Amino acid sequence: MDITKITAISAIVFGLAGMAAPLTYAQDMQGTVAYMNGGIGAGEQAKLREAAKDYNLRLLFSEAKDGAYVSNVKLDITDHHDKSVFHLPSAGPMTNLKLPAGQYQVTAIYNGVKKTSKVSVGEKPVSLSFNWVHQDN
Repeated sequence: MDITKITAISAIVFGLAGMAAPLTYAQDMQGTVAYMNGGIGAGEQAKLREAAKDYNLRLLFSEAKDGAYVSNVKLDITDHHDKSVFHLPSAGPMTNLKLPAGQYQVTAIYNGVKKTSKVSVGEKPVSLSFNWVHQDN
């Protein structure tokens, strides 16, 4: 293979590598609850922040030591009758939800440590942050 062909092939390969496909992020459904979950990396975080305007409950999970985002959070949301309305076994670091207006209890468990918060959700977005103290072993 001559140098011209090698140069042309290299230009095509490296040129295509630089043309990353736009990051699309799909909304998921669990029953009647629409949600988006993720946020690993700057691209995902930007997409979730951009989409957050369409959701009425925005959750963020992090560690206190340095504020680093965490995932693998067990997430449970119950209504005012203590009925489960949403469950995600591995949430985070960002979770956006569209819930019917009402009173909810949000429970998040990370590394065996449980955090709970009550929230009133309506049309206006509500943001909750759950922060865990980092435990050095």
